[in-house]
This record gives sequence, C-alpha cells and structure tokens, in this order.
Amino acid sequence: MKLLVILTILLSTSVQSKTLVISDVDDTLKRTNVLGYMLGGLRSTNPFIGLPALFNNFLCDAETTLEAKKFCIKFRGLNHSKERSLVYVTAATGRLQLFGREFISRSNFPQVPFIGKEIGQDTLEYKVDTLKEIISGGEYDEIILIGDNGEHDVAAYKAVTDAFPKRKISTFIHLVYNPYHKDDEKAGVALAKGQIPYFTASDLSVEFFARKLISESQLNSISREVFKYISSNDSYDYEQVMPDWSSCRPFISNYKRPEVKLSENTKYVLEAVERQLIRVCR
Repeated sequence: MKLLVILTILLSTSVQSKTLVISDVDDTLKRTNVLGYMLGGLRSTNPFIGLPALFNNFLCDAETTLEAKKFCIKFRGLNHSKERSLVYVTAATGRLQLFGREFISRSNFPQVPFIGKEIGQDTLEYKVDTLKEIISGGEYDEIILIGDNGEHDVAAYKAVTDAFPKRKISTFIHLVYNPYHKDDEKAGVALAKGQIPYFTASDLSVEFFARKLISESQLNSISREVFKYISSNDSYDYEQVMPDWSSCRPFISNYKRPEVKLSENTKYVLEAVERQLIRVCR
C-alpha cells in the first residue's frame, strides 16, 4: 500500500511537461491594425479582451499550490514554474517597439522576455531566425506559436514548424483579417496547412484547455469576459473583441470547437459566445 502511495505521488509530480509559448504582439495581442493606419500601435492599453488573463493563467497554472498560483498571477508571472515559458517576439522597430513594451506592461500581460527587431532587418528572416534560435535553446515537450494573419506570421511559423519536424509544435493564428478581401492591401494571409485559427480569447482558451495548459474554471472566466464585451452596446467595450477594421466572417464560417470534456456550465458559456459571434459576423 505504501509503495502504491509513493508511486502515485511520483506520477502526479511528473505529469507536468515543459511548454514554450512564443507570441507576436501587434494584431495578435494588441488591437493595432497593421494593414490599416496602425493607430493602435501608438496606444498601450488596447489588448484584445481576455488575452492577458489567458497568458497569466498559462504561465502560472503549473504552480503546485493555490497560494503560489495566486502570487504568480498577481505579479504577472513572477516566480512562475520552470515548466512554463513565454516569450514575446515582435517585428516592430523604433518607437512602435517601445509602445509594444509599454503595452505589455500596462495591459497586464506577464512580464517576460520581449524580443524586438532591429531597424533594417528583413521581417520574415528576422522572425524565422529568432524563433529557431529560441526553440533550439531549450528542451521543450510542446511549443506553441501565436500570431496573426496580417503580414508574416503565417509564413514564418510554417518555416519554423518545417525546420523542426520532430518537435511538437502547434500554431494558432488570429484570423483578424479577411484573406479574400477585394482590396489586396487590406487582405489577410490565408493560413498554412495545420495552422489553427482563433478570433477571440475564448476560442484560444479552449485550445489551451484541451492541451491541459489552463483549468476549466479559468476557461469559463475568460469566456464570460469575452461574452460580456462582445454583447455590449458600448462601442468601446465591443471593440475590445471586435475592432471595426477586423473581419470575423472567415473564422466563424469554418470554426469547429475542439472536442473536450466540459461541464454543462462551461458549455453554456462557450455556446453563448459562439452564438453571439455567429450573429455579429454573419
């Protein structure tokens, strides 16, 4: 009996796997409008609602005690578990990069490494080389790449995934632009094979939950926040999910929630978000 108890304890403490998340900033976490006038790039408190909570929950959920989790979340990743890693990689340069750093701080995202491009570097080459270097620098059981379909993330993440065929890499792309827009300058990039689209923090949180990277209660809380804002009659609140320059119809037309076991309460919340998305997108 003692041996069984010891084995159970050992197994329970070894199930955590090392997970690395690498995330873009503009149009991925921040409402920037890179394909438009980039006015959002000058702001520092304009996240897509729910994403700061998701990132903090991811980084802190591997803590072994509730007190440690609360401390980690309160101080945005301070003393987080070695099983979780998060890095921001942005192609912004100059003042826009400074605004990006301030955005991470003032929008309550985790305070972790922020890597920016130098002026004159080719964006695609910079992203591919930087991500390869980061991934090669550690032993990870799972790597998650998060970006958007505005400019180079789709191609960069595909190149990185192809470069590491034996690594477990998942790519999530914020499908914030319409790949079929009649104006080529405003058209987003179509996703590469295997890349997974998301539009709200709720959609992305389901994917994290399916990978056991956040708890169901955290998923429920984030989705409730998204529903509150996307259902608001206040345009300022509404735009924190659905900016007027974004296009959600390509996402909702093909969205299929991953099959995961959920409580009836969480199902109800997710279905409410999805119904509202269908209503406003179509």
